[in-house]
Amino acid sequence: MSTVNLVPLGLGELLDRTFSIFRKHFWLFAGIMVLPQGLLVALQIVVQVLLGFVALQPHPQNPQTAAQSMHFALSAALASFGILIPYYIVYAMALGATTHALSEVYLGRMATIRQSYRVILRSVWKILHVIFSILIRVFGIFALVGFLFVIMMGGIAAIPKSLIWLTVMMGLVIFLGFLAAIVLAVIFLVRYSVAVPAVLLEKISVRHALKRSAALSKGFLWRLLLVGFLMVMIHMMIVSLCQAPFSVAGILLYVKGARPGLWITIPSLLVGGVGATATSPLLMISFAIAYYDLRVRKEGFDLQLMMTHLDDTGATPLNTPAQSGPEGFDRLEESSILAMVFLTLITGGIYVPLWFFIRRKAINGLKSSDKLGIVGLSVVLAGYALTIIVGFVRNLNWGSWANVGYLLTIIQPPILLVSAIIVIVSCFKVRSILLDHLAPREQSMFSAGARLQQDDEISSLATFFLGIFYLQYKINRLIDRLYASEGGQGEMSSPLSPALPPSPAIS
Repeated sequence: MSTVNLVPLGLGELLDRTFSIFRKHFWLFAGIMVLPQGLLVALQIVVQVLLGFVALQPHPQNPQTAAQSMHFALSAALASFGILIPYYIVYAMALGATTHALSEVYLGRMATIRQSYRVILRSVWKILHVIFSILIRVFGIFALVGFLFVIMMGGIAAIPKSLIWLTVMMGLVIFLGFLAAIVLAVIFLVRYSVAVPAVLLEKISVRHALKRSAALSKGFLWRLLLVGFLMVMIHMMIVSLCQAPFSVAGILLYVKGARPGLWITIPSLLVGGVGATATSPLLMISFAIAYYDLRVRKEGFDLQLMMTHLDDTGATPLNTPAQSGPEGFDRLEESSILAMVFLTLITGGIYVPLWFFIRRKAINGLKSSDKLGIVGLSVVLAGYALTIIVGFVRNLNWGSWANVGYLLTIIQPPILLVSAIIVIVSCFKVRSILLDHLAPREQSMFSAGARLQQDDEISSLATFFLGIFYLQYKINRLIDRLYASEGGQGEMSSPLSPALPPSPAIS
């Protein structure tokens, strides 16, 4: 097996290696990005067609026509939002596939588009979790600044005109506040720029991956920022150059008083999508190479020796977290409760049944006679999806669509009631499985008392009212006991796992 010489890289060497690998394996990385970019271009074309239909409505001053156009535009916006959800899921898959492919290529192995997507399928939700965890932090910064902005604007309105200098000072403070928010947001983005490679290549939890990224990037933020800025600028420049002829044609039409038609916008979107497909992998490739470089710099171990040892013996690599078990073995992992609340809100509740689907295999792998079924959860998923469909169809007051919206509105409450009952029952089933797994394996005179203590440890009242959020909170606190590496309650050993010496912990 041929591998690259893994030595600390300077900034120029890192950029050179990024472009060299991208050039040699262009069709691999571009092929991975075809799927998400194709979805995005399709969404943009649909939006342009819908907007063009609204613009061509006759007699826009007519109140009835204006109301119909408003309903149409709102429906288009809801449809666009619905299409964006699968786009971001596919983009997360492409992000992980690019990281995996880069890792294989960087270490001298063969990689294909199909293999890269297949390997990361089970990690898609972890990648989405990483992305949303970072976005929540960035959103929190701007939300805080926006709150302070509202307060200060109210203060400015109350200042008398004679104190104009105070108004200017407060305006300057507001400007500096937004500037600081932008700087902090960029710092957060750079600080967690290698979290995706960490969560995929080290097989660690999302929370540990974020901490890992923060530890690795410490002292190298400016370097990572410069690399990211260059890759984003290259991407924007290539896309702009691809769309330049159509942009010029559109400007000329505006000057002549005409409106650019779909014959300009659609080809522009298609060509821009091709440029984005060709350049989007650069950012992730550079951060994945930076991840390896930071590990070489900060941890001082030979990655070539580590990978050779992995190939030759099948053992766990040195200085990396121990794997959760043989292939196909799933573990429950820690998750951010705040991120779960955020995902539940933005998905209209669909994340609740998805929480069970994502963890179902790991939950059923625990030692318990109870198992989490799939039929009831499928009904819940359909019920929550129906709420979004109802909200969309209500805005379509065209002919038979009005009758469909009325019918869905009638059947929505009983379906949601059934879904809520299934969710509660599923939450208590997960609670029972956790308690069974934590119960003593051997019967003794103290077994009943130990089980009673554990029943109190996972509150039934909190399970009823807080559901998956409370269960995830308890899983986060009990994760070490659930997967104790030595004998005792919660042991999850497997005869397929080789006996390995403990590997050093990662700082």
